[in-house]
Amino acid sequence: MYNRNNDKFKGDLLKAEIARANELGKAIHGRELNPFDRASIEFVNQYKDAVEVQQFQDQMKRICALAGINYELEKSLWWAKYHQKQDKRD
Repeated sequence: MYNRNNDKFKGDLLKAEIARANELGKAIHGRELNPFDRASIEFVNQYKDAVEVQQFQDQMKRICALAGINYELEKSLWWAKYHQKQDKRD
């Protein structure tokens, strides 16, 4: 859904547009929106969440790189431990 290759400017522009749409949506009474409008708001909120999660993950990768830590390796190790704990519970 979200393209990881978007640059920072596009991400910032997208966040600004989403914030503006949210403000406009708050100013409109719910009954004035048609079903497609409500579905569009839901889609935009899901997209916004995907963008924010991706930006968080990208930031974590940068922090790990600065600390000399391989993010992908740490993530793999963490998931392996997590699944091992889950298996022990079952």
